[in-house]
Amino acid sequence: MDEMKRLVTQFWLVLLTALPACKNLPSLSGGQKADIVFALGSRNGFSSPLTQTLKPACPALEFQGLGFALNGAHQRTLSALAKDWSMDKKRYLIAGYSPSGLPEDFARTLSERRAQAVRQHLIENGIEAASMQTVGYGSDSSPNSPTSSVVVIYRQ
Repeated sequence: MDEMKRLVTQFWLVLLTALPACKNLPSLSGGQKADIVFALGSRNGFSSPLTQTLKPACPALEFQGLGFALNGAHQRTLSALAKDWSMDKKRYLIAGYSPSGLPEDFARTLSERRAQAVRQHLIENGIEAASMQTVGYGSDSSPNSPTSSVVVIYRQ
């Protein structure tokens, strides 16, 4: 019984020590606006394709199998996009999607890796990193989003 009392006391001490740190967390019900992920809203000036209709900046980049490496067709499309960016300096949301049927965590990781590979290639071709945001949706997306192994680059 003494062991149980000791554990309960330790629990309350840890809890009381940790609670003051929670006051610095952003409020979700008002006050300071939290930095929210795309699935819930905008982030750092980038709009979410889940909350509004965005226009693709180029054709969707299709991936085969479970890979995330860019092929020659991807590179040509992205090179043309990089040239266009140098003229108008738009912001891009690079959204990765994966087919249904994959485990949820794997699907999101795969779609994020694909989006990151596209972003890296665009950086190497002259687009400023601050002008791009990536997100991996996996197979979770809005009803009008792609449901296959693609990366879509949306113009903001």
